[in-house]
Amino acid sequence: MLSALTLGLGLWVIYGAIQGDWVIVLANVAGATLAGIVLGCKIRDLMEAA
Repeated sequence: MLSALTLGLGLWVIYGAIQGDWVIVLANVAGATLAGIVLGCKIRDLMEAA
């Protein structure tokens, strides 16, 4: 679910850039960054446990 969220937010960033709507871009960059950090930490923890 976390990877789907990160991917979805990334796609919104691309959509906002295509439309030239920087409010959409900035809001979703913030969300994608935070979700990406959490996803990275989750993957790191899973790799350490293995």
